Amino acid sequence: MKRAGMRWSLLAMGSALAIASGYAQSARVIYEVDQNAPLVTTEFRSPWNGGDVGNNNFMPAPTGRIIALNDAIGTTFVIRVRLQDFTGGDSFGRLMLVAGNGFWNLGSSEWNLPSDRSNGLGPGRQAGPVQYGTWVGSGHQFGLRAAANDTSLTARGEARADVELRNAAMVSLVSGPSPSTPNLAPYLWGGGNIDPTAFPNVSFSWASGSIVGARPQIVTTLFGNINSPHSDRLILRTTLSILKNGNPFYSDVDQAFVDWNANEGTFSKSIGSVGDSYTLFIGNDPNNTLYQICLRVQVLHEGYRDNFASLAGTATLYDQAFCQDFRVLVPEPASMIALGTGLASLLALRRRKR
Repeated sequence: MKRAGMRWSLLAMGSALAIASGYAQSARVIYEVDQNAPLVTTEFRSPWNGGDVGNNNFMPAPTGRIIALNDAIGTTFVIRVRLQDFTGGDSFGRLMLVAGNGFWNLGSSEWNLPSDRSNGLGPGRQAGPVQYGTWVGSGHQFGLRAAANDTSLTARGEARADVELRNAAMVSLVSGPSPSTPNLAPYLWGGGNIDPTAFPNVSFSWASGSIVGARPQIVTTLFGNINSPHSDRLILRTTLSILKNGNPFYSDVDQAFVDWNANEGTFSKSIGSVGDSYTLFIGNDPNNTLYQICLRVQVLHEGYRDNFASLAGTATLYDQAFCQDFRVLVPEPASMIALGTGLASLLALRRRKR
């Protein structure tokens, strides 16, 4: 924010909203059990309504379906797969896996959803979807199983369940900050000087202005909108630095933050303005001592895995610095200025008489 009489320079430091990664969400499909026979189909399909992926291949789409179809009466056929080696993710490589939409018919046909991130299986015909946070390089493995039992001469046994991978939600900056820089105008003379005899103490303050950040829900194709299984932190920070003749002299850092927990549905959150004040003593400084005062304002997004289990990465949403120089300088006495003016006039008059 500019004020009258000040010559603050703006140093661009890369202000920008964090951009969510556009990488494709995928996982390697490993067939652990794949029982096939005439009149039987056991597959993992991706996309969910597409074709069979096959063993040791990556999902070509973020959605998939494990399915067992059995038309051989009096038999049960099973497919079991695990998903691993995840790719894509948000800017920090974080993903969400959701599984559900189970269906079965005939006899003891059933599906099993993941029960953990170590290839465990939940109970058969589990009601409702399950969701997990994962990330690229996590080593997590998710198991899925479908078993089709045919007990009818006229119908076919079937069991299926769906799975979907999506990027975790990133935090964006909705409004602010509006920095208020140190105001040196009341002390300045001659554009960029301060008289240490008149102002031995130079007092000033600064502030970032408030901000608002937002974290949306994750939009899925098969399961609607879901809260992120990971946590996020939005940080507002001011750093005031003073150099004296090019050397570090004083530094002050103030910050505040707000958190989104894992599975929290709150959309937007705000942080009030942060800043501070300082009194700089220049009464003993010799003439031509040079000071530079810089205010840096930053907004940062820290992404965490799970509920603040580990830091996944930091994105800069706003970063600007505002700097001003001034010199310690005592003005010439008024008598010296008047004498100089008089001598100049006398010399000019003498030249005209010649």
